[in-house]
Amino acid sequence: MEAWADEDGVGSTLASLVGPPGLGKTMLLRVFESQIGRRRGSHVGPPSALYLPYAGLPPVELTDWIYGLLGRSRRSSTPSVIGPGPAKDHDFSLNGLLELSPNPDIPFFLLIDDADSMPMEAQRALVSELPHEGSPLRVLMAMNEDAKASRMLAGFDSMFPQLVRLNSPMNEAETDEYVAERLRGADADSALIESLESETRHRFFALSGGNPQALHRIAGPHFDAEGSGPPSALDEKQRREDWMGRPFEDEA
Repeated sequence: MEAWADEDGVGSTLASLVGPPGLGKTMLLRVFESQIGRRRGSHVGPPSALYLPYAGLPPVELTDWIYGLLGRSRRSSTPSVIGPGPAKDHDFSLNGLLELSPNPDIPFFLLIDDADSMPMEAQRALVSELPHEGSPLRVLMAMNEDAKASRMLAGFDSMFPQLVRLNSPMNEAETDEYVAERLRGADADSALIESLESETRHRFFALSGGNPQALHRIAGPHFDAEGSGPPSALDEKQRREDWMGRPFEDEA
């Protein structure tokens, strides 16, 4: 992602972060948002990146939302004249987005989560209006690895988007360290971290498959119980069912 951000040729306008749910795509977008300004030396002044949690809006509404999040107003109401044909609603919208960067040498990065929610109208606007190289607006989209994402990426094929895959879960050692670091970050007692039995740590990994999102669902109830005294028999039964799944019902 950092290498893509430093490019300026064909393929530098659009990139896609693709992977299964729960591996950390949203986290990477948020880290990228916080880092991109510092990497470009802009400690002060307007932000040069913005995270959007979804993109399920037509182009004009999407642009209004972005400007609202930035607390800014548009500098121009003149429709864009990029490309052939008469001006349309999406021309005006893209003109607003292209004005997000205050400096032509410093592009603005729009980081869109759940990008496969983007309507076809907005996709067509991006393809037809954004420069394919040297663009003042760069778009990084995160989406799940499925047929819907494949169709969407095919629609952007003419822009030669960079594809970044996030599809490797944590191994068991990484899962152990992740749990320990999360506990330290929550100011947990060091004795609690050191007291985790190897069987418990292995169960965390086996049930989550190294997926952080699944790991939170599995480990959370365990540590909640650690601080609330011995669970009742009913609580223990519920926890087992939550961890292992409810038993199959016999057919009548």
